[in-house]
Amino acid sequence: MFSSQNTAASSGETVWVLGYGQFGQRAVKLLRKTAPTSKIVVVDSQPISEFQGDVEVVCADGVEWFAENFTSEADVTKIIPALPVHLAAQWIKKKLTNEQRIIHSEKIPDSHLHQFPHPIRLTPHSIVMSYADFICPANCSEPEDLCTYTQLARPLSLYLLLETTVLGNFKPLIVRSRQFALGVGGFLPTDLWHLLERVRALPETPLLIGTACKCHGIVDGFRHTMVQL
Repeated sequence: MFSSQNTAASSGETVWVLGYGQFGQRAVKLLRKTAPTSKIVVVDSQPISEFQGDVEVVCADGVEWFAENFTSEADVTKIIPALPVHLAAQWIKKKLTNEQRIIHSEKIPDSHLHQFPHPIRLTPHSIVMSYADFICPANCSEPEDLCTYTQLARPLSLYLLLETTVLGNFKPLIVRSRQFALGVGGFLPTDLWHLLERVRALPETPLLIGTACKCHGIVDGFRHTMVQL
């Protein structure tokens, strides 16, 4: 869904694609062309039978599988979230819960919405946003200076805007979505581990956990507390 710098997959890499809907299918199609020697693992809750051995398929809930298999020893180079959920936030919540911490959802007040470009509220504590008020080209290369569609100068990259915006008591912690193929974005494992370390260090603090590229993003508000034994 999101993308940022152009970081094409290369030989010897392992790419996880979580979800095989419209975005997941497009990601796999492009990666098979641009990185034919890379190992691709597709995880979806529905059986997939169209591949002939060049793609490993796992039939499982994407979030649950990711939470169980994404460890520091995991054989994965790039992660492409193609699920209708905020994967980074869901993974962090599961990690914290496993560490005996309690997760408290934090409502993002309506008074903060004007600080997000074209915000859409998904839940009281979750907002999606975009600089674009149009449908972006599927093959956007995310150039540095100009918008592919409008040819106008880009505003401040959204991941930077969110990281530096003052939002009441919330502390924004944003992971950058990086472009692995045209219009296909995802995470580097080290970026997710770094995000988790930052979250762990801020118990009791209202956090705004976000994923964003230059133009599109999602944020989720919550705080975590340690279980009192």
